[in-house]
Parts: sequence; structure tokens; C-alpha cells
Amino acid sequence: MANRGKLNWVWNSLRRISGRDTLLLLAALPVLFLYIMAPQTFELSWAGFGKLGRGGLFFVLFFLGFDLLDLSKVKIQWSLKRKVACAIVVFVAVVYFLEVGLGQGFTDLIYDVGRVLGASGDVSNSFLMATDYVADSIYLAVLTGVLFGLSMIRRVITPIVFASGMLVFYLLDAFFPYGSLGPLQFWANFIVAGVGLLSKLFGLPIDGFTNHLNISGLHGYFRLVVYWPSVGVQSILIYSVVMVVIAAKLQAPPVRKLIYALVGISGTILLNVVRIFSIAYYGYAYATNGQQLDAFHNAIGEILFPIWIVVFLMLIIKIEDHLASSRPVRKKSHPRRRMKPRGK
Repeated sequence: MANRGKLNWVWNSLRRISGRDTLLLLAALPVLFLYIMAPQTFELSWAGFGKLGRGGLFFVLFFLGFDLLDLSKVKIQWSLKRKVACAIVVFVAVVYFLEVGLGQGFTDLIYDVGRVLGASGDVSNSFLMATDYVADSIYLAVLTGVLFGLSMIRRVITPIVFASGMLVFYLLDAFFPYGSLGPLQFWANFIVAGVGLLSKLFGLPIDGFTNHLNISGLHGYFRLVVYWPSVGVQSILIYSVVMVVIAAKLQAPPVRKLIYALVGISGTILLNVVRIFSIAYYGYAYATNGQQLDAFHNAIGEILFPIWIVVFLMLIIKIEDHLASSRPVRKKSHPRRRMKPRGK
């Protein structure tokens, strides 16, 4: 009876908050449990070589919150069937993420599956991270469908697109490690060349050619071999797609949506070049050894991209609000009544 009373209290609490907040709260629950159990795995950098980069799971929640901004009036029609389905989905997700965070046997099983499929699990955690994003994207889609119906999934597509992009690139990194995937490595070489060009413009002794970055620093010499995950090629592509999705969801004319998308993509590419250049400059001016340079690389990590997206969204919202307020209000015109001629 006590357990039943606690369960009723939970459902009554959920009834008092909006459907939007309920979805966001339940979507965050497994990730928060994982963060409490294994906070050291929530770096913002790309996973690999003994590190995990689960900080991206918080970005999924960020994009979910953005998509839910205009869904404040959506309500959940609770029924017994929906309650049971919701409880099962949340329970399975929480158990999975707790096992991933604490269960060494379960993570070893995932690594073994990756190795059987051909993933390079010996040197990278990319396959494990891919399974995290697979689980999170499936959980978010299923949870949304259970609470609101399948038609609501398209209304929260941005976090699913982000999570799907992350899992795809983690799988590519797992099965095609280092620079073995030509098209992505080409983008890495392009970014390294951009860093070398900026260095020449500022007169810095930093040379970038193909995937080699040579830094003649004030406190040491660094010769870096750069692969596509290291220079954020995956971030450029994922965040560019997110920019396109965000622009497409705006209530704006198609031409303005296209302009927003192009600005978002161009800014994302430029930001990444600046990010890699700042890492190279840190190696030139401050780093005394490779560990310090790697620590700075991990610290700056992917944090610039979320900041850029927030600034981009605020700019778009401000522009759209300004255009809406400056648009003249059309008064409803009332048709004049025609006077019927009186008969003589």
C-alpha cells in the first residue's frame, strides 16, 4: 500500500506540471543519473584514447528544450495504458545508463560487440559512445511517442538529429579510425591549411600542411599529426545540419530561412578554424609540453559551438521580433453596404 501511495504521488505531481516540462524532465532523468554516477565521463571533448565525451548528451537536452519552447500548451492525456508504457520506457532507459556508467561487465560486452563488428575498441571509446547516442535518440523518440503520440516526434526533431549525427560520426570513427576515411580527412586537411594561413597573416611560426601542424613555440617545438575528429570535422557537419533544421522550423519566408541556414553554416566553419587556431597559438605562446597542449585542447573542446548556437538563436529571434514589430498592422476592412434603390 505504501508503494502504491508513492506511485500515486508521482503521477499526481506529473499532472501538476505541463506536458512540455514533463517530457523534458523525463528525458533528462537517465542522463542525470549517469552524470551522478560517473561525472568524470562527461568531458566536452571528442571521445577516444581513454576518455569519454558524454557532455554532448546535455546538448541533446538543450536542443530538446529549444524545440519545446513553443509547446507550452500541449497537455498529456494520461491513461492507465500510457502510465504503464511511460514507466517501462523510463525504467529501461535509467537501467541502461546506470549499467553503462557503473557496470563494467556491460561496457565490456559493448566493447566485445564492437570488436566483433570490426571497431577499433582497443584505442578508442567511439563505439561505446555511439551506443550511448543510439540509446538516447531511441529513448527520446519513444518517450515522445508514448506521451504525445507519434505525430509529436517531428516537433522535437532537432535533438534527435543532433544525437543521430553524433552516433553516426562516432561509428565512423570506430570503424574508420585516424585518417582512413578520405572525405572527412580532406576537411581536416582543409582546416589545418586554414590555420596555417591565419598563422602566416599574423606572422606566427606555425605551419599547417595536409594533416601536419608544426608549432615552433616559445617554450618548445610541437609536431602534431591531425585527424578529422581532432579538428572538429564532425562538429562542423553536425552543427551545420542542426542550423539547417532550426532555420527550417522558423516561421519565416523561404529566402530568409535560406539566409539563416547559410549564415549558420558559414559561422560554424569559421568558428572551428578559429578554435583550432587558438589551440595552435596556445601551443606557440604558453605550452611547455604536449600534456599542457592536450589539456587546453580538451578544455576548449566543443564549448564554443553551443555558445555560437545560443548567440545565433538569439540573433535570429531578435531579427524576427524586430521584423514582426515593424510590420504594419493591417486593419480589417469592412465591405460597404450597397443601398438598394427604393422603388417609386
